[in-house]
Amino acid sequence: MDSKETNAITTISKDSNLQLFLPSSSQSQKSSSIKLAIRRKDERLEYLEIPKGLIELLQINNFTIERILEYGPSKIAEILGTDDYVAKIIFSETTKNTSDIIYNYNF
Repeated sequence: MDSKETNAITTISKDSNLQLFLPSSSQSQKSSSIKLAIRRKDERLEYLEIPKGLIELLQINNFTIERILEYGPSKIAEILGTDDYVAKIIFSETTKNTSDIIYNYNF
């Protein structure tokens, strides 16, 4: 997104997370285009041995196995708004199970 003001509408369904960005009222006269970004959830997160609610929270925030490993516990906690302890559990479980997740998911 550029620095122009937009309004985001997020629709979360069982199969996908859709975000629709609508131009602000001042931009709507300049541009009639609507941007639609479709983000798929990383189904490999289902293999993590963490509570289902945490998996859903990760998916809603567009996390992937790679992002979890890249970000580390501090950034995960910041993005999710959780305690560092919870983020460390997510990171630890992902690190511990990465090879099994990739093997089981058949990548």
